[in-house]
Amino acid sequence: MNEQILFSPPTDRMREAAERELDGLSGVSGFTLGNSILGRPIRGWRIGHGRSEILYVATHHALESVCASILYAFIDRLAADDSPYAKTLRAAFTLTVIPCLNPDGVALRYGEALDNPLHSRQMRMSGGSFARWQANARGVDLNHNYSQGFYEYKRIEAERGIVPGPTLYSGEYPESEPETMALASLVRVLSPSLVLSLHTQGEEIFYYPEEPRCRRLADRASALCGYSVSAAEGTACYGGLCDYTGAMGIPSLTVEVGRGKNPLPDDSAKGLFCRIHPLLRLLPSLL
Repeated sequence: MNEQILFSPPTDRMREAAERELDGLSGVSGFTLGNSILGRPIRGWRIGHGRSEILYVATHHALESVCASILYAFIDRLAADDSPYAKTLRAAFTLTVIPCLNPDGVALRYGEALDNPLHSRQMRMSGGSFARWQANARGVDLNHNYSQGFYEYKRIEAERGIVPGPTLYSGEYPESEPETMALASLVRVLSPSLVLSLHTQGEEIFYYPEEPRCRRLADRASALCGYSVSAAEGTACYGGLCDYTGAMGIPSLTVEVGRGKNPLPDDSAKGLFCRIHPLLRLLPSLL
């Protein structure tokens, strides 16, 4: 596949180009998970035909869109891998990969969603700049919009004066946003054996502490990429995807890719992928 497309900044135009190429891969089945608030499709791909379901998700946050490029490249690489391991992986597992859960937020960041019904509200929330925008089009941080710990986090919001805007606001109620509702519904249908959520940055692997298998899996994942293992603290403990799935008894990891300050440079995608690829490829076999 054209790596220039895979590792390009995931603007609307380049995201659509990458997704068209993924749709043409042999053994890969594309689908639309749902639509964002502004009507952008949230695309996913399924690879393999095994009974055990695996779920990889990226780009809850607009500033972390380099993770979409990482998962595009992972789909491409796995589809082309004819090694005995890859064949066994595809036979034992079905991997569902959602590279970009928040296409509206990414579009705002790249200046491609300025003509929309929410624009005046977005300008007020952002102060006129989307350079630090993490949320979806409605100013909700999607990785605080799941049900686990949601109401505990609401108290923190009130204490800190967190309101709809670029980051940290959890929404009016769990799964209030179409993006998180669609993903949570998929989790309930698939009942996956493993959930991996990609974010940036810090080269850390966070695990859900109440599920013992999460820590064991995090230690094994650390050996594959050299990232440190940590338990979430502060606001990161509430309302996230891996809090939600971990509380369901699903081994779940949040992997913070790379180092620096968000957003990591778009041209770092290929190097980040090379570092994280062994983890993405081998993690299902460590369950």
